[in-house]
Amino acid sequence: MIITIFNEDQSAKRSILAINLVALGALNHRKAALIDATSPQYSLNWSVRRNAVGVKLKIAVHAAESLHSEMENQISTYRTQYREIVIDTDGVDSLHCESALVATNVLVVPAWSSQGDLRGHENVIQRIETARLFNPALRVLVVDVRTISAFSDAGKRESEAAAAFAKKVLGATLASTVIHERIDDRRAFDGGLSILECDPCNEPAAAEIKDLYQEIAGMKDLPMQTANGIAVTNAIQRILHGKAGI
Repeated sequence: MIITIFNEDQSAKRSILAINLVALGALNHRKAALIDATSPQYSLNWSVRRNAVGVKLKIAVHAAESLHSEMENQISTYRTQYREIVIDTDGVDSLHCESALVATNVLVVPAWSSQGDLRGHENVIQRIETARLFNPALRVLVVDVRTISAFSDAGKRESEAAAAFAKKVLGATLASTVIHERIDDRRAFDGGLSILECDPCNEPAAAEIKDLYQEIAGMKDLPMQTANGIAVTNAIQRILHGKAGI
């Protein structure tokens, strides 16, 4: 299965989610790889820090430059070598992002409460819909990501914002799992670890990643929705009018 974490945010928050998902696969004895298709190369730098401290759990981390053709080839050695591949992309490099969107089984779009531009950003929606021209089986999962201090009315507003964005992406599903940002996340990331490898382990944080993974795995087997066909039609119309592009 190929999972792509896609968001045009330039911070490391998206990469933290990607490394936690790939670490879960490795901890469950699945051969997993992480591909960094971002400009800041957060995942690659995380791997360097990881190797420096000698973490026992091995995770293959690669840059995307030489792998876009491998990703699009269903029978490539790389794709058959790994049971799970997680791609971290911010969409800045259109070639690498295009390859990721075409190759992926499940596209995970984190929606942060603080990232107001994502909720109304038509570019993200257009790129997802255009990707369906080349990957009609694409499943999209929007994930509500909140700060740990988001409670009561504030938390409700954030959840409503994520749901509103999910509705704008035709055929998308809003994850029932909410991911909370914690100080532990960044501390582990800076130390070359995932939150699942910290000692002591933050059990609530680990549980959220495990629950999210189960939702992602379930997405792959969902039947195609009529909305996917509508999204493809919308993408074709934009191309005909010269407005589309991945």
